[in-house]
Amino acid sequence: DAIRRGQESRGRVYVAMSSISSFRASPTYVLLPRRGRASRGGATSTSRGDKLGHRARRHQRECDPACRASASRDQPTSAPATTRREALVFAASLLATTPLAALVAGPPPAVAASSRVDTPEARAALRAALEANIVKTKAPAVLRLVFHDAGTFRTATNDGGMNASVRYELSRPESFGLKRGLGPVTAVYDATRDGPAAGLSFADCIAAAGAYAVEITGGPVIEVPLGRIDADKADPEGRMPGESLTGAEQRDVFGAMGMSTREMVALAGAHTIGGKGFGEPYSFDNEYYKTLLKQPWADTTKTKEELDMASHIGLTSDKNLAVDEPSLDYIRAYAADQDKFFADFSKVYVKMTTMGAKFA
Repeated sequence: DAIRRGQESRGRVYVAMSSISSFRASPTYVLLPRRGRASRGGATSTSRGDKLGHRARRHQRECDPACRASASRDQPTSAPATTRREALVFAASLLATTPLAALVAGPPPAVAASSRVDTPEARAALRAALEANIVKTKAPAVLRLVFHDAGTFRTATNDGGMNASVRYELSRPESFGLKRGLGPVTAVYDATRDGPAAGLSFADCIAAAGAYAVEITGGPVIEVPLGRIDADKADPEGRMPGESLTGAEQRDVFGAMGMSTREMVALAGAHTIGGKGFGEPYSFDNEYYKTLLKQPWADTTKTKEELDMASHIGLTSDKNLAVDEPSLDYIRAYAADQDKFFADFSKVYVKMTTMGAKFA
């Protein structure tokens, strides 16, 4: 499939070569000499260049010496015959033996271009800044900051998303308390302004800080791509999900971000940290889902005082998710298998932190 097509031009064959489809690069053409053109039956027909050469030679025999000299200078140089089959075989062997970078034409996708700043040295410096400035007690606030920055993305308009615009949105009602997470991330960003991580953006620091917050509270280790470009203004308002949405309303909001029901339920598991009543406040585990299945706020065997205490567990949207039929299969699956929850959360976290992001 690497050889897309052959093109002929004035006695030459251009074989179009394409790289792996995920690069979406333009074809690269390999020039091969040829004289004849292979017919479907395998015979070689005479090319236009050969016909011109034949006429020139006949004219040369009939002209005086000066004319013959002129005709000799003008006649095209003969090249060894190369059939289309030979051209294609040559191109295939070239693709197999030539480094991919030498064959690919056109610009790479945006994420690939981030390699200019996403280096091992930059990651090491970023890791050191995270370890120095993000503590476990700040982990819930940092993780909430990530979602508020990324959650403005909309597939319909292809805007918003992970771009550090949250810095300009702190006065919005839904942003109350975000400064608790913004402070540590700002310290990480300031600590990386010199040295190999100086090319990283504020959005990179937010994404990496959230992943680190999950890790230090016992969750999975998540590696996010780096090289995002920061926004210089706020994203559109009114896009963050409210705290009292029904299950169907939550699915609508997350669907507008390009998230499936499975991904929405996996992201909701982040509520397991932060002291919302889903187990230990600084332990990232699957206790959130176990609690949703138990529904202690609706347990008729509890006393009035116990029910009153249980009513403070989680948000109204969490309680509504526990009775949302399309979400229940995933809630049960994550409650039964923490490793599955960790695997799915890792995938959707990377997706969330690249939604709408533009890379340098």
